[in-house]
Amino acid sequence: MEVFTEHLRQAFPNSELITYFSATQGMGRINMERLNLQEAKMGLAIGNKFHKMNRSNPFDLLISNGIVGWYVSILKPEIPMINVHHYTLRGLADNVLVGTPGYAPSKYIVSLLERTSSTGKENIAVSCKTQRELRRYYNLDSRVIENGIPLDHFKPIQKERAREMLEIGWDGELGIFVGRADYTKGFDIVQQVAQSQPGLRILCITPSQAKGENLIIRNNVPNKLMPICYSAADFFIFPSRYENASISCLEAMACNLPMVVSRTGIFEDIDESIVGRIVSSSSPEDYRSAIQEVLRSKTGHTRELVEKRYSLERFIDDYRNLAKEMTGRF
Repeated sequence: MEVFTEHLRQAFPNSELITYFSATQGMGRINMERLNLQEAKMGLAIGNKFHKMNRSNPFDLLISNGIVGWYVSILKPEIPMINVHHYTLRGLADNVLVGTPGYAPSKYIVSLLERTSSTGKENIAVSCKTQRELRRYYNLDSRVIENGIPLDHFKPIQKERAREMLEIGWDGELGIFVGRADYTKGFDIVQQVAQSQPGLRILCITPSQAKGENLIIRNNVPNKLMPICYSAADFFIFPSRYENASISCLEAMACNLPMVVSRTGIFEDIDESIVGRIVSSSSPEDYRSAIQEVLRSKTGHTRELVEKRYSLERFIDDYRNLAKEMTGRF
């Protein structure tokens, strides 16, 4: 979300950014993450902050992310509004939250706020999958604006040089995983794949505390260093059980890595032959086979797809054109 917001600010450099932190400075904060209600609370604080700012100096346009915009919809400011849907809570609940404390709040409570967030706004889906879910769960029309990444920053460098810069002494086959080390992202599959293949190492770039046999763990790597991390690897592995539009997948493809990914998110609508292997199961054995196929084929033309479809320039143009259409400005 932080990367997406930064990209959006490049489209609107004079915009005002209201975050939960800026909306609650000086106030006590109770974390409600365990019940999956934290974003609902964030939306209340951000909506209040926006309302005060808009009354004193009215904005031309509001862009909100996900359910954080629910309270703004209730306030009904008399300005054009956009809500960007990065996923749906109903989809998340049905795919990965069954049996967890967050399942019922996500499916039956917070999803109502997700529907509320769409009220009175132009709704944007970050992928065709998100668009389908908005229609399926909420009978909601939306338009797709896919994410983009800066291709001048995310580009491949020589593999041996990248490993040297990262102080990785391993000279054998190396995969890379980027994301939280949890069930949703399929980290258990990454662990099992690495453990069963002594001749393979997987570089895991994660904010989580993680461990596993044949894994190289790096925590909290700055985004500016990520092209080096991708370039050090032979393939990108991403067995996520639920995804809509992973920016890390786009970054990896911009660095020309072949993909070994689950059939979710953008990979529900992309030809497998273009990207590497798209796996339709959660079987570690299927991922092991896919990795071997990708390594044998030595294919690597994924950057071409990103250049055609996911450039930051296209992303910026799409949002500016939408803003101009809604306001007559920008």
